[in-house]
Amino acid sequence: MSSKTERILQALHSLLKAIPSATVLRNAALPTRIPADGLIILRDGDPGEPDLSLGGVGGCYYQHQVEIEIIVQHGDAAQRQSRFDELLLAVAEALDADSTLGGLIYGMTYGRPAIQLEHEEGAAPLLGGIIELTLDYETSSPIS
Repeated sequence: MSSKTERILQALHSLLKAIPSATVLRNAALPTRIPADGLIILRDGDPGEPDLSLGGVGGCYYQHQVEIEIIVQHGDAAQRQSRFDELLLAVAEALDADSTLGGLIYGMTYGRPAIQLEHEEGAAPLLGGIIELTLDYETSSPIS
């Protein structure tokens, strides 16, 4: 049986994998080739220290910071920007459609990513951004 934290991360990964026409990975290194339709990488992040209920009895409350990295690569700037924006909107739509991940979490918050453009000689430019997502949930112990 998986820990609650792992079940939450698996549910988030599945939610992102349902986005059509994008490759979605979890905790992967940036590949040498970006798929034509773009790439989304879920990074497990840091659950931080739990807030313990009074007296140490009961649950551990987390505000777990995860990252969703979105990367597109295209030689044409307009197409690159358009695809990035499409993926960004698709991620937001998926997150908003199931903001409790089927009841596993209390909720989530996120903001718009800072955008970065990277050039590598001999390759089409990369456009990317990282959505910082906070997951609020409770577990019965720090490890479960």
